[in-house]
Amino acid sequence: MNVRNLITMGACMCLTVLGAAEGGTPVADGQPDLAEVTRLWKSGQTIPAETAAHYPLPKIEVENDTGVNVLIDLAHQCSFAMMWGLAPALKEHGFRPVGSQATLDTVLTPGTLSRVRLPVNEVWPFGWWPNPRYNVVITHQSGPESQDYLPEERAALKAFVEAGGGLIIVGWAQDEEKLEGWTLNKLAAELGGSFSPETDVLGDEHAAMVRVDRAWEVFERGRENRPVIARRGVGKGHVVLMGSLALIEQNDNDTEEAMAAKAKRLGDLVAWAAAGSEPAGGDTRLPDAMWGGGGIYPELEQRVGNLVVYYARNQKDELLTTVRDDLPDVGRQLQAWLPSPVPEEPMVMVLAAGGGGGWAINAYDPKEIGVISLERVGIISVFAHELAHTMAGPPNNDGAIAADWPHGNQGESHAGWFQGKIVAKYTDNKIVKDCNRLFEIDPTGSAIDLAAPTERIREKFGEGAEWTKIWWVFQKLDERYGPTWYPRWRWVQYTRWAHTPDKHLTWDETVEDMSIAAGEDLFPFFRAIGTSTERDRLRVTEFLGKTIKLPVAPIEVTPAGEAKLGPIGDYKKPLDRPGSQPSTAPDLDSAAGG
Repeated sequence: MNVRNLITMGACMCLTVLGAAEGGTPVADGQPDLAEVTRLWKSGQTIPAETAAHYPLPKIEVENDTGVNVLIDLAHQCSFAMMWGLAPALKEHGFRPVGSQATLDTVLTPGTLSRVRLPVNEVWPFGWWPNPRYNVVITHQSGPESQDYLPEERAALKAFVEAGGGLIIVGWAQDEEKLEGWTLNKLAAELGGSFSPETDVLGDEHAAMVRVDRAWEVFERGRENRPVIARRGVGKGHVVLMGSLALIEQNDNDTEEAMAAKAKRLGDLVAWAAAGSEPAGGDTRLPDAMWGGGGIYPELEQRVGNLVVYYARNQKDELLTTVRDDLPDVGRQLQAWLPSPVPEEPMVMVLAAGGGGGWAINAYDPKEIGVISLERVGIISVFAHELAHTMAGPPNNDGAIAADWPHGNQGESHAGWFQGKIVAKYTDNKIVKDCNRLFEIDPTGSAIDLAAPTERIREKFGEGAEWTKIWWVFQKLDERYGPTWYPRWRWVQYTRWAHTPDKHLTWDETVEDMSIAAGEDLFPFFRAIGTSTERDRLRVTEFLGKTIKLPVAPIEVTPAGEAKLGPIGDYKKPLDRPGSQPSTAPDLDSAAGG
């Protein structure tokens, strides 16, 4: 799969890919009616197993295939490192990784089905698929706040190990008081070990000490001689306790020596854990993440308006209440602020385990968003961010969007802006995305050149500095023109560039679009805040066959006020020109020739 755009902002990852990955070829004999398959997925239903069987999964590519299937458990803490970082590392050792957000007993019980994405022509609907056999399970949790290991899951894991399976338990202990109720420690205790709040350093990584008796072999110790990795046999199988995910996680800041040590540790431990059972072998048509929340998705679902939410059986009741009671209102509010075409099929949301962000898949259908949060406000916030990524705004009269502004029509600046508005609506934080942080990193408001390469901005001002400034710009425009200006800007852009829909706009073209939408010349404002544009004024322009004269927009380079959360007006009509206000933006009339 070709990945066109992979953006990470803190703990949010949003991906857009060029097209659907190559899938398996549907079986010709007895193939179900494609129209019926389309009807099912467009109605939000998961394709039944008997129909799904006609659409085999693509093969995952594994060099030097060992035949060892490794289940990466995400149902108790979902992290990007586990979802997308661990699988490539396992493949390098010839192992076959499958990530899963379903409860462990759902996936490990013989003869059961799991929810996966199926290759059906150019779309990837969800369908029920027989669970493969696994040799090793890797599970991870870094605190007691995350979702529980249910009694059925612990029983399934114990039976799996005693029958010859391998289990690698990765934990990072908290303080002693929290350990007693920690669900991961309960699991470890049933297998004869536990995690300690004491830590040690192995290589350059801090790890929790593991508490084990003589039945265990200490595999590695830290600098203070404390055991941080231990292993033992249980029945026919093997169990590993490891005190930190960082001990096997590749990090961009690692030295080559550290990366090699982590890779060797991962390969050795998985191979040892797998030694109690014959490699699963067979076809490599296994569920794959495709840069989404899978390969295996949560087993339960709830329909909320035009939203289908997938969640595992161990999900917290209070989070499900937030999904049911709050998210429909959030969706309606975003649509009210930014009218956008609504897909005929419902949106799919994965309510993941743990805390720390979310993801969005927009390039193939059904569209998918994921939310990783343990708090009500976190779910609302991440949901709003990821939903906004899928909302382009009002199309032109042809029902299409056209051209792409320098920071992407539905990129991080766009999604973060509407996320910030929703947070302002639901919390006491009324300053959108803390946009006034701009003046902490750029006291004059003019040092960050939005037209400069992103890498150069971040080298000097830090990660995400350009987004902070754009959010501040959006807020200042909101204050001057009201919340209608944003959907009007999108509509003006899509209308002006309807005949060149693939055009990548320059900053000059973007500021002209914004100026038409606002009804005032924004070039002096953007020049005052340090944006490199070729023009310094836009006195006259044309839109929809009419000549428009634009006075200078009197916008001050000062901290922004509270978010504007009121309704929008008719974005196809010119905005009412605000009353005269004092301005600190320079008067460029004389410089431009009067």
